[in-house]
Amino acid sequence: MKKYQVIRTHSSPYQNDDFFELERKIIEDFSVLQYVSLKEASELPTILITNTHTKLVNIPKKILDQTCLIIHPNSGYDNFSKDIHFWENIPLVIGHEIRAQAVAEYSLGAVFENLLEMPQHLNWNKERKWNRTLLKETQVWVFGYGHIGKIISDALSVLGTKVTVVDAFVKNCPYKLISHWHEDDINDARVIISALSLNQTTLHYFDEKFFKALSTKVLFINGARGELVDESSLKNYLLTNPDSFAYLDVFEKEPFEKEWHGFPQIWKTSHIAGVEKNLDSKILDFEKKVIQDFLTLGREVFLKLYEKQLIQNKWIQGVLI
Repeated sequence: MKKYQVIRTHSSPYQNDDFFELERKIIEDFSVLQYVSLKEASELPTILITNTHTKLVNIPKKILDQTCLIIHPNSGYDNFSKDIHFWENIPLVIGHEIRAQAVAEYSLGAVFENLLEMPQHLNWNKERKWNRTLLKETQVWVFGYGHIGKIISDALSVLGTKVTVVDAFVKNCPYKLISHWHEDDINDARVIISALSLNQTTLHYFDEKFFKALSTKVLFINGARGELVDESSLKNYLLTNPDSFAYLDVFEKEPFEKEWHGFPQIWKTSHIAGVEKNLDSKILDFEKKVIQDFLTLGREVFLKLYEKQLIQNKWIQGVLI
């Protein structure tokens, strides 16, 4: 029976101490697989397990030449955008659904925390007033209608929220859909949620022109990619619009810089929107299923089964969406 070696190229600090032993176990439960490091690699056919730190250009050519499958159990895959010639003939399966719910809930949590903050009355308040606007009466613009954007839009729509989706690559959806924002329309937006993928068309998508087009009171949420935002433009916008607020989980440079300190209008987290208690087990379950299907199904059936999760099918008109 044909044997393979499985190589994990990089680790992530959010994973538990026992993650790699557990990963070794689930892989070596397959009798035809060996779990090795890059330094231990032999001439066996290879399965790579990657993360956002992986740059295929840094993988030895002899290993890439014998690689027959790449598993990327991460939501972000922009690190592969310049390496198409390395992976164009190797099935590269993305696990974006693993983190989609968590990142969506980060964005939704920011909406509720900011717009629906509960007042506490230590003593009975005779006025019984609450100066709030219902989500049903709130204009929310969701940028990007992939796995994450869809969950966000669907959840908000249940509450009757007026959702506008901005996505240049989506042809239809059950909400108001536009391919590009316009100054005449976006001035009505109360909440901006970034769920875009990062590519050459979205780098600094939220720039000076964008922020100048917004109203004076906007909630801006970015749990997607830091480089989507021109941070200097966001800072200028917040400084001149004291009623606006931003939740940022990702930054142009990580760890985020000291320049962000002293901004009371920003709630900062450390790239954890996709992290949750059961993340390790979900990653391992995903890896196990992909490997099982790869080993037992023919290539044609495997490619069809993972059609929507292959990076090859997210390369459209020269853009990795």
